[in-house]
Formats: sequence, C-alpha cells, structure tokens
Amino acid sequence: MRVVAVPCLVDNYAYLVIDGDRAAVVDPGEAEPIERALERERVALDAIWLTHHHHDHVGGVAALVAARPGLDVVAHVRDRERAPGVTRAVDDGDRVGAARIIHNPGHTLGAISYWLERDAAVFTGDTLFAAGCGKLFEGTAEQMYASLARLAALPPDTRVYFGHEYTAKNLRFAASAEPDNPDVARRAAELREPSTPSTIALELATNVFVRAPDAATFARIRASKDRFH
Repeated sequence: MRVVAVPCLVDNYAYLVIDGDRAAVVDPGEAEPIERALERERVALDAIWLTHHHHDHVGGVAALVAARPGLDVVAHVRDRERAPGVTRAVDDGDRVGAARIIHNPGHTLGAISYWLERDAAVFTGDTLFAAGCGKLFEGTAEQMYASLARLAALPPDTRVYFGHEYTAKNLRFAASAEPDNPDVARRAAELREPSTPSTIALELATNVFVRAPDAATFARIRASKDRFH
C-alpha cells in the first residue's frame, strides 16, 4: 500500500490509498485534482472513503461517481443521508478493505477514521490534525476528548494522514499553551509543507489537545484555540 496526498480547495488534503493498480480516495473535496492524480499514478478508482459529511470533504463525490457508475462510497451510518452518493454505511469496528473503522464523534457526530493496521496508517479527517484537532461543530468536548484518546492509543509509529494543512498555526498555538515544551519548538523549527503525514508519537509529544489530562482541560484548551489568531 502507498499513499498519495492530493491537495484540494484552499488547504484540504484528499488521499489516494493505492494497492497495485487500484485505489480508494479519502475525502475528495473536489474531483479535478483527484482525476489528475489518478492519471498521473496510473491507477483506477475503486472506492471513496469519507471521514465526515462536510462539503469541503465530499464536494468531488458526485463528479467522481458520475464518471464511474456503481462506485463504492463509504461513510458513517449517521452520514448516510448527509453525504452524497453513499452506498455503504459503516460503524465502529467495521472493516472496509484493509481498513478498520474508528468512530470519532466530536467534530461531527458521524466522523470516522480509517485505520490500516498492517500498513501503520490512519486517515483522521478533521478529528486529529498535526498538532491540533477539529472544532466541535456537532459533538461535545467529552466526545472529542474520548475520540482523540482512542487515536492516541494507536501504535506510536502509525502515520497520521489529516484533512487540512493547519500545522503552522496549530504549532503557534501549541507554543503559547506549552511554552516550555522543547518538542513543540523543535517541530515548529523543522516544519516543512506539506506537513502530512504526522505520527501518533509526534502527536503525543506536541499536540496540546492529545496531551490534555482530562475532558475539562481539553474543553478549556479548545475554547482558547477558538479565540486564537
């Protein structure tokens, strides 16, 4: 398995998950960059894996499906009617090819991650970012804290493929929240874009949301980040 990051829109990432000459695409925010990547990589698209229903993650689904009638479109059961073209609704613990579904409510109630244990990779959408996490649009702080804890418990060498290039701003906030954390300073100094993927080990060392000791502390940090500029 190999992964190709595909920038979409302003700061989104979609990903081709390639096995031989076949691929799934995670969160195609628009279709044209995906089509170009498929042609460049010389692979055929078999499936669309959606992490949640927001338009910047699903905007390319209709065009990709129109070009490939019958294409498998995977989303959480809560997003069956909220994401376009869903053909397979999944829940926590289900398998999609080589991936296991992790239900991650918080950013949205139907947010999911796709964990490829054999390949040490996880696609987290807008739940876990590099040095950050998604805003709480639908879920509670308690839900997001629990979701992040589940992801943080994956093997440390697991590569984290996230949904947006927010890393520089996230690290600026982390430096303000943990000014004495040398790992944050080092990560900021070494940052290159694109910054995807991260790893679970790196998030445990530098992500103030993952490092929060409890849900109440997480909620305070999340509220502070919402006001941060």
